[in-house]
Amino acid sequence: MLNRNGDSLLYMQLYEYYKELILSGKMKQGAKLPSIRQCAAQLQVSRTTAEMAYMLLAADGYIISRPQSGYYVTGLWQEHSRRREQKKAQSAEVPESGSGKSAAGASEAVRFDFSSTSGGQESFNLDLWRRYVKSALRQGERLITYGDPQGEEDLRRVISDYLTRNRNVVCSPDHIVIGAGFQSLLHILCPLLKERKTIRFLDPHFRQGQAVFEDYGFTVCNEPGMSGSADLIYATPSHLNRWGDIMPVKDRFLLLQQAAETGSMVIEDDYDSEFAYMNHPAQALQGLDGGRNVIYLSTFSRMLLPSIRISFMILPDELLENYGKRKALYNQTVSKADQIALCQYIRDGHLQSQIRKTRKMYEEKSGHFQELLEHMMEAKQIRMRMTQGKSGMIVKIGFPSDCPVEKLQAQLLAKGIKTGIFSDEKEQPGGIYLSCSSVPEKSWQEALDMLTDILAAVS
Repeated sequence: MLNRNGDSLLYMQLYEYYKELILSGKMKQGAKLPSIRQCAAQLQVSRTTAEMAYMLLAADGYIISRPQSGYYVTGLWQEHSRRREQKKAQSAEVPESGSGKSAAGASEAVRFDFSSTSGGQESFNLDLWRRYVKSALRQGERLITYGDPQGEEDLRRVISDYLTRNRNVVCSPDHIVIGAGFQSLLHILCPLLKERKTIRFLDPHFRQGQAVFEDYGFTVCNEPGMSGSADLIYATPSHLNRWGDIMPVKDRFLLLQQAAETGSMVIEDDYDSEFAYMNHPAQALQGLDGGRNVIYLSTFSRMLLPSIRISFMILPDELLENYGKRKALYNQTVSKADQIALCQYIRDGHLQSQIRKTRKMYEEKSGHFQELLEHMMEAKQIRMRMTQGKSGMIVKIGFPSDCPVEKLQAQLLAKGIKTGIFSDEKEQPGGIYLSCSSVPEKSWQEALDMLTDILAAVS
């Protein structure tokens, strides 16, 4: 099964092996994996190799660790498969005009992805990061020991100082737990919340997070707006929806007030807080609450690179004591070398520099994109309303009520242009949204020329 003479690392081969078993359905939801010790003995690999593969599977949501029981297959892969099939079916319903080809077939070659808000990596100095990783790898004595399950103390101290200065978060290093991605942290968090049974997601599109809570037996509620009650409220105030709207400060206070009145606890996913290009990031819910009733989650992946999977959560005092009793049951999912490198990277001021550089670059990029789009729409006499999202990275184009949004989106997709769809206040498709973050500037003219031609035909 494992190719010991190949270029691929053994733990990655083991990861891919189990991933394929799960995705193919050979390992069903609820199936138990061999223990790390058994896996290492059966395959004649080190315990560390088996452990790293299992941690990657857990971080990506394929398996779940149940304390004092073992590792089990989750149902997340089934949800992914269901959504892929649903998207294919929806696309197949709208054939490209005059060609006989389905949009699903055309969507295989997306040339310009205006639906994605990912980006920032083009400003990242990878050579600089490599130097910090190499420096961390030279700390031999420190690397030969297992890491702290909670995360390296010096990194937690640096994160605490950074959050206090930049997000007004109230915490100490002891309140911080480090993990590889949000899902690995949620697997630690859910057992601490066993007295609570229901959770409400303010953004219903975060299916990966919902899947983890469902695996732990929580009832997931997706009521629109701020109304509704549940034992837990999962909020993303710095990125409320797909076009990056930001929760106003008055709504943040209202949410905290409602949570206090109903006895709910808030989970604040501070996703994208550093990348509000049009205004200064609002203060975190955790800081407004004084750190009493808010569990804070954030990540460095957006600020650095997606492959640098270092996320963290801040536990309130109510949960901290229970976590302290249980943390020895969990293994740290982030390599010690990456933690050491990131700690020094932040200490030397490079994180702040990266954020400033990225903000400036994308503020300018977004302004140029909007100017070009406005000019082309005016030149082609397109009478559709264009507005800019509060984050600065999203432009929304509103359609007339009689315009078939999904059909037009499929026509764009057939040309290799992928956009998102937003809904109006009646939850009906109201138009398309565009993000320039993932499309190179050199491609804008060609892409927007095709896009505005199609818009002009229905305007």
